[in-house]
Amino acid sequence: MPEVENISTKENKEALLRELNAIKEKLYGDESYPFTIKQLNYHAYSKNNPNRYFQFQIPKKKAGEFRTITAPNAGLKSIQRCLNAMLLEKFTAHPAAKGFVPGKSIVDNAKVHLGQRYIYNIDLKDFFPSIKVGRVYACLQLPPFSFDKNTASLIADLCCHDGVLPQGAPTSPTITNIVCKRLDWRLSKLAQRYNMRYSRYADDITFSSMENLFHDDGDFIKSLHYFIDKEGFCINDAKTRLNSYYQRQEVTGLTINEKPNVTQKYVKLIRIVLHNWDKKGLDYAESKFLETYRPTKNVAGKHHIENIIRGKLDYLKMVKSDEDSTYMKLNAKFESLLYQTANNQNEEQETITGIRTSETDDEEILVELEELVSLFETYNQS
Repeated sequence: MPEVENISTKENKEALLRELNAIKEKLYGDESYPFTIKQLNYHAYSKNNPNRYFQFQIPKKKAGEFRTITAPNAGLKSIQRCLNAMLLEKFTAHPAAKGFVPGKSIVDNAKVHLGQRYIYNIDLKDFFPSIKVGRVYACLQLPPFSFDKNTASLIADLCCHDGVLPQGAPTSPTITNIVCKRLDWRLSKLAQRYNMRYSRYADDITFSSMENLFHDDGDFIKSLHYFIDKEGFCINDAKTRLNSYYQRQEVTGLTINEKPNVTQKYVKLIRIVLHNWDKKGLDYAESKFLETYRPTKNVAGKHHIENIIRGKLDYLKMVKSDEDSTYMKLNAKFESLLYQTANNQNEEQETITGIRTSETDDEEILVELEELVSLFETYNQS
């Protein structure tokens, strides 16, 4: 009997390997090296590969708070990327789940709650670490995956670290939706019972209603706490908030009083950086930005302000659309400044190398060369 089990385990692992290698060819090209069973086993267990993850911290919005990211090494990351694609092919998230779902965004999450008088937001505490490897193992044996125990165990070990789901692995976001599908179903039914709307974006949960049914001693809140506790999660009371229509209503960082939108502070920051860049140059704009960004976020090093502003503009476009007048004006200004800066840098480089023959005559070129020689001699003597 044990021999039959070993043969079955080997066949199942080989079937998983074939599926992963087919996906790897799509992701990395047909010239990529295929995975081997030895590689899967090596990366699955920390005893074999104690350096399979590394950790770093990124700042949260609140000053002085940080989020620990546990990221896989390159070898494990490539396996996880293929595993994630495989899981997404088989799994469809609950309609209420808007985060980490292909084709969905925070805008879709916010739209669910438009026009409601009361918005109730809660946050699940220690979301990723709350999901244990045993729970992942159990979910992988259920439909739509229906993996055998050994295959489910191998995948769970490849996707977890120190017995929990790591925040930083490519597979973790998808697995949270897999694990939370029953929670989404239960909370959706709860919302329907009270004529509410419900959505979840990762660990951010939002309910909305035309009536204020969110009293601490009310039946809805008691039921909400019961279901979340039953699913093995805990509410972060410090991040629980209720906003009425007469206040600024927010869902996953977007205001929704009239339509999904960024805050005025967000747009103002972009304007200030572009203004400083235009009037006093890129270096000044970056230094002024870091004066406020670094103390609150406690981040050191060069930020490359061009990339930061590009990211903020892309986010603005996603929320407001590429035809929005605010986005169009800010983006046009940004592109203009990029062009001017590139031209200025080219001119400076041409001046240093002495190749601006179209703008200077031979005598001026000789003077520039003499000055450069003098500078080099002074440098060498110092």
